[in-house]
Amino acid sequence: MIRTGWLSERARRAVERPSAIREIMSLVADYKRHPEKYPRRLIYMAGGWPQDPPPEFLREALVEVAEREFASTAGYPPTRGDPEFVDALAAYEREVFGRTVESEEILSGLGSTALTGALFLALLDEGSELILASPAYLNYERQVSVEVGRVRIRRWPILREGRFDPDLEELKEMVTENTRAILISTPGNPDGQVFSDEQLRAVSDLAEDRGVWLLIDVAYRAFHYDGSPRYLSRERRDHEVWICSLSKELRIPGWRVGYVYADPGLIRALETIEQARTLAPCRPIQRAIARMVESVDPGELRRYLLEYTPRKYGKVASYTAELLGSVEGLRILEPAGGFYVFFSIEELGVGSKEFSDGLLRGYQVAVVPGRDFGAEGWIRASFAPLVEEVELIEEGVERMREYVSSLLQRG
Repeated sequence: MIRTGWLSERARRAVERPSAIREIMSLVADYKRHPEKYPRRLIYMAGGWPQDPPPEFLREALVEVAEREFASTAGYPPTRGDPEFVDALAAYEREVFGRTVESEEILSGLGSTALTGALFLALLDEGSELILASPAYLNYERQVSVEVGRVRIRRWPILREGRFDPDLEELKEMVTENTRAILISTPGNPDGQVFSDEQLRAVSDLAEDRGVWLLIDVAYRAFHYDGSPRYLSRERRDHEVWICSLSKELRIPGWRVGYVYADPGLIRALETIEQARTLAPCRPIQRAIARMVESVDPGELRRYLLEYTPRKYGKVASYTAELLGSVEGLRILEPAGGFYVFFSIEELGVGSKEFSDGLLRGYQVAVVPGRDFGAEGWIRASFAPLVEEVELIEEGVERMREYVSSLLQRG
């Protein structure tokens, strides 16, 4: 057996601090194999994936590729993606979001997570600084540690007194000569909050003034519940990097496809990095998405992404928040977008890891502790994996009510 002492320092750090979500998924896999070991059905409110299937027009495009173009998809594609796929992504931005994007500004890849790792390699060095709007997606900090090493992560708090309230003056004070980039996600993971047009403009102005990159993760851009912000349709500013994922909006997280929209010089650097890391994105998937963009009426795409999707998910988001808000002892942050309801458990006198462990093992409801996002005292509950089984969300919240009641009585 190989001793962990033989591993690199970065690998040891990763092993010592595994992803909370991946740990929960291991238990879920065990439940699926051995449900008889558990007293009742597991209710999974931890993952960040949609339950409903991909749109029919995408299935039809994939079938067409499999039937008519199977042999031609078997070879290696270019690292940036096949030219027709990159052109299709530019057309997708234009036809769906109304944004003018040149193909030379796009690099496709194996999902936005892999591309974010490439960005960290391109922009950060050991000893440099990265500012995260916090709470932040738990993988960012892990990726920096694994991909780059010892980078100083500075967290800009965007929640104050239980509400979304980013303070630009505080952000100004955080930027130093070692700061390379500011990273925000909107709608946010785990908090479900959305930067307004004015707030994003102010952050972008600051980044430009201080000479740092602004990385904008819009993985949940089709899931705005109070209308889409205008910045999704405006042109990119020179210092901005837009990180885009098709996983959520097209319901294809298992296909691993995303893209970066950025300065052409940075795109060339990322392409070189990806030649060494992932080589190239999957060609059959590229071809299917390109065929979808070519064949589907732009109006139908817009209706699916900007009307049907937020209407369907927004209804479940509001209902889940209402249910959780009825539980004594929980304080809810109303979601403005995304897949999650973020809530405070500070009144209960337990840590977020203890809360989530107790709920999972005692009541078979899976949620994610806030400490992994830089928000101890908070919990992330996802409604997306159950968006078509709302009765399970109801049951999950009732079990949570029992658990919270027991904690309050223990008091």
